[in-house]
Amino acid sequence: MVERNDVIGETLFALTPFAVRQRGRELSLTAVSTLATLLRTGPRRLTDLAVYEGVTQPSMTSVVTQLEDLGFAERRRAPGDGRVVLVTITRAGTQYLRSMRCAGASVFTALIDKLGEDEVAALHAALPALRHLLDLAGEGETVPKRSPGGRNKPGPQPDAPAQKGQGPEGPSIGR
Repeated sequence: MVERNDVIGETLFALTPFAVRQRGRELSLTAVSTLATLLRTGPRRLTDLAVYEGVTQPSMTSVVTQLEDLGFAERRRAPGDGRVVLVTITRAGTQYLRSMRCAGASVFTALIDKLGEDEVAALHAALPALRHLLDLAGEGETVPKRSPGGRNKPGPQPDAPAQKGQGPEGPSIGR
């Protein structure tokens, strides 16, 4: 069973580059990931974003500045403490993520259209399991991806945990 799961995991992972290559090049993967984090978890401190995304604070400052320049994010004072600055996603940032995800999904749709009827039916049958994988992946996002030194740091994040389920930030296939 473990060997079969390894093959499934390797196959799913091997499909990732196809969608990534189709995304726009105006933003780095870290910038896109930062936008997705802000959409999923809400406003966050810049230092928390840096830890969560596994980059240094100066690097995250550059990413956030780029996102601000594009109108995809903005810095705001925290309502309860004016000394605290939070980074939040804008409507334009949310729209950018949606369009990028639609472009990525269309890559898979084009591949699926090349499959036979039985193979498409098998993928439809696997949708509940795939959706469950998405939910499980969302639950695991309370842990930073990697520390700036490259190792994962266990434990909850200082800000609100990721929300379970999928909204505009995730796939909407059949939902």
